[in-house]
Amino acid sequence: MASTPTRRATWSGASPASSRKTTRSNNDELSYCTIDPEGLPEKLPRPLAGIDSEAVYGSLEEESPREASTPSTRTSQRSPTSDSGNMARERNAARQFLWPTMEGVLVRPVDVAANLPLPLAVVLAPFADSADCTSLPISQTGEDEPLRCTRCRCYANPHWKWSLRDTSKFQCNMCGHCLDVPDQFRAEMERNAQTADENTHPELVYGSVDFTAFGLDDETFKLSVPAVCFAIETSQAAVSSGFTSSVLDAIERVLDAPGLTLERPICFLTFDQTISFYLPTPSGRFQSVTMSDVDEPFLPFAASAWAVSVHEADGRAMLLELVANLRQDIAGGTASEAASPCKSKHRDPFHLENPAQQGVASGAVLTLAVEALKDVGGGDVLVFQASEPTVGIGSVALAGEEEDEEPPASAAFGAASPKTPKTPKTPKTPKTTPTPKASKKPGASFLEEMHRSCCANGVAVSCITGPGPGSQLDAQKLQWLPWRTGGDALNLASFTPASAPQMICHLDHWLKKMQTSAYNCVVKLRCSKGLQCKSLLAPWPAAASADDQSAFEVARMSPDLSVVFTLRPEFDREDEQEYPRYRDRKPLYVQAAILYTNTKGERLLRTHTITIPIVNTVRHLYHGLNLAPLISVLFKQAVRAALEPSSSKQLPRDMLLEFLLQVLSTYRKRCLDYHNNKKNCLVTSKRLLLLPLYVLTARKLLYTIASSVEDRVQAEENMQKLLRMPIHTIMAALYPRVYPLPAPLYEGADLPRPSPATEHLVAKGPAPAYLITNGLGIWYYQVSRGDDSGDSGASPSTEELRANAAQAADKIRAEFHPSPAWMPLTELSRLPSAMVSLAQVQETAPTAPSGRPRFGSRTAGVKTPGGYSTGGGDTGCGGTGGTGGTLPDPISWQEKVLLSSLFVEDDGVTEMSYAAWVQFVQEQVAAMI
Repeated sequence: MASTPTRRATWSGASPASSRKTTRSNNDELSYCTIDPEGLPEKLPRPLAGIDSEAVYGSLEEESPREASTPSTRTSQRSPTSDSGNMARERNAARQFLWPTMEGVLVRPVDVAANLPLPLAVVLAPFADSADCTSLPISQTGEDEPLRCTRCRCYANPHWKWSLRDTSKFQCNMCGHCLDVPDQFRAEMERNAQTADENTHPELVYGSVDFTAFGLDDETFKLSVPAVCFAIETSQAAVSSGFTSSVLDAIERVLDAPGLTLERPICFLTFDQTISFYLPTPSGRFQSVTMSDVDEPFLPFAASAWAVSVHEADGRAMLLELVANLRQDIAGGTASEAASPCKSKHRDPFHLENPAQQGVASGAVLTLAVEALKDVGGGDVLVFQASEPTVGIGSVALAGEEEDEEPPASAAFGAASPKTPKTPKTPKTPKTTPTPKASKKPGASFLEEMHRSCCANGVAVSCITGPGPGSQLDAQKLQWLPWRTGGDALNLASFTPASAPQMICHLDHWLKKMQTSAYNCVVKLRCSKGLQCKSLLAPWPAAASADDQSAFEVARMSPDLSVVFTLRPEFDREDEQEYPRYRDRKPLYVQAAILYTNTKGERLLRTHTITIPIVNTVRHLYHGLNLAPLISVLFKQAVRAALEPSSSKQLPRDMLLEFLLQVLSTYRKRCLDYHNNKKNCLVTSKRLLLLPLYVLTARKLLYTIASSVEDRVQAEENMQKLLRMPIHTIMAALYPRVYPLPAPLYEGADLPRPSPATEHLVAKGPAPAYLITNGLGIWYYQVSRGDDSGDSGASPSTEELRANAAQAADKIRAEFHPSPAWMPLTELSRLPSAMVSLAQVQETAPTAPSGRPRFGSRTAGVKTPGGYSTGGGDTGCGGTGGTGGTLPDPISWQEKVLLSSLFVEDDGVTEMSYAAWVQFVQEQVAAMI
């Protein structure tokens, strides 16, 4: 029986996996949780799982409080096994590959099931373990097509069974059709007593499996390793700003690194108003071939003779020599035939002697690079650009001469959102945002044509843009193609040589992802009878041939990329009175099939299959929810609404709030019968215990990203990354982890236990320094110690703390693998609590009778009763504070916005604290009941 609410969250009642002898009164209180908003903030529920993928995907109750979680009596069908090298040793796919938002589906009664606010969706990350992994078993089908159903076209999976009417036929689990089995297949099964053999036919044993796909291609497939093409701008503007030399330095550092894992052919080209290709010669040097016709470009050589393998020692040495000589030619201002290894007929290939001839032909570069990689098996094009495209094909499409008609993402999210969320009058179920159609902007035809060519040939485009101070460059249009081909994008605004280290780290991270990515991918989601696909949530549109948006093509899928398919059960109102018994109802199935090419040039087919049972009641539906994929789907829907304001009638923050209120109010109405002593508590199911916290942090994070009105490119870049993020990185972004320093760094050591994400604990905490990470970046803060000379010998020095922080940051990056982007280590120099403490010591703190929350106030030095502050000054590096009795400058608005997304439990610039949010949600839910 449930206990009375206390000053902390309480959990009581039987677990969903408890004995069948549970009474009806106990079922009414099945695994509910009560949160007292008037209790101590320290007792509020918080995430305790780690940041690594195993911690998120591996445990059944990953978001339940550890000291109060009920041990489960059943084994998760989608949790990875203890053997990290064998993640597909079960009948259903592992969670990191395919994870549904619910462990069950309610189909009767129809009036209830059709109006529930819970979305049914699956998060698909098909290559979470890399495309070249050996953990998944492979079924060798030779030149034959893998066995599949002749009616619904799904592939063989562990849920197929022999037909009861004809034991020589298989019965499909998706549609119930009985299909004939090939003679060779039947003979292999008979040798194993009609049972599945994991060595011969692993597709009948494991939920995730690879097939050889030679029989699936209409044409003869040519085994070819995907290549990498570096396209570097060498215009006068790029050279004078130091961008070109920084790019060459970054490429040299990455290719010369001892731990280089890239095993690809690499080719080089440079461009301004002309394009120069560098072809290897038999003497071990390079020959320069220049293309001047940028309006109708063509390849003046065979593409197979362009690339050099970086995996071979001689090839790497040739490439490093080429990079060094290019740098020397650019530094000298003129490429001399005697000094350069390039046998060019032009004395000035970079056109540095006559700046009046300068121009940038980015469209011609993309056209030729994609055409060249098409003939060598696809791959990646990395474009390094610092100037606006001015000449050649596609210059109008990429120049961005006309402004976009849509408002910025900050306006869509609501930059002027009030402190207290607006109470919705009639909450509605947030509908899935449909995939937007291609924008009809000037020059869109060129970009769309390039997009189709990239998807058809398996060529992904990535770009690094670095306009110098005062330079004009529409990076948003240059990033349009990378986001839709599965590539990456990075904009270094106001580029200076000081930005080179950041470029090196991102480039190294990109090359590592390329080696584990899949190319020329064709994805199809199939559902069993009684279930259908509703929409696709991804950076690219669905295939035109898929009316239900269940299929798409993309040039590249990396391990850190995930997409969302929303599903819809089929309700049959006619047979509602003849509802079959529970044991006679068949579960629902979902299968994702991905046809792809790995980095070795092999054409393979990967399938992931899961089961979704049918449940009886709304209560069992709520207790079968998976919070991690649920909040990931909801958050990606809000990101899409911020990116495409015209596609949604709701602001993202209103969408998040309405979903939370409707889910909690429906649970109270349909699952529990509460007494008067429960009215002042927020009641949720055990699986939704952290849903209020994640909705609050999602609102704060979206405002932080979308509020950058000055840098729209950076805002869209961050939101595009969030739209493609896997589940484990989204969960870390919503609730940052705070680690005390110094951290243990010996081999096999785990990261320290994280502290609550509150600014007061960091500024006044017992540790000398802290690291804060949210998957997008890592921040270092050193606590001010004052004049504690007595303990100075035992405390680590600043140099030791910084060295420990750098090594701990490397460990955090490794824990986040696969990660969508490299996380820079930045120093937090000022925190409001430290500023106010310093001001009080100096007795110079200004006073103001303001009752506004901490980060919502624009005035400095306001102390709240809870020990929190609303402002402060600059303490310098490490939070050491100012000296001489002078109050430093107050913290800027941009710093407050950043801090509100890191310390998510505190008051934010537009949102309330976690404790106040729980109180607000409880009041709104009580008013709706």
